[in-house]
Amino acid sequence: MKRQGPCKDCSETIHVTPEKIKAMLQMLIDSRHVELADEATSTRRLAQCASCTGYTLGGTCKYCGCFVQIRTKIKDKGCPYPLTPKW
Repeated sequence: MKRQGPCKDCSETIHVTPEKIKAMLQMLIDSRHVELADEATSTRRLAQCASCTGYTLGGTCKYCGCFVQIRTKIKDKGCPYPLTPKW
């Protein structure tokens, strides 16, 4: 099967403003009662994701499709990298 490229709604990069990230995190906190990781943990996680081969489209994870800037801030989330998670 020949790959046809990204889906019609995707582009080469995805840019989500810091305000939008903050709003999405607040929505998760309000609706699902998630806890946030401390700043040092989320910063370390984000750096590990940014250096991963699964980091794609300028901010999403190719293994789970999440916005990395959100997943790395949620306390109970883990890295979805197959077999050997990065964090």
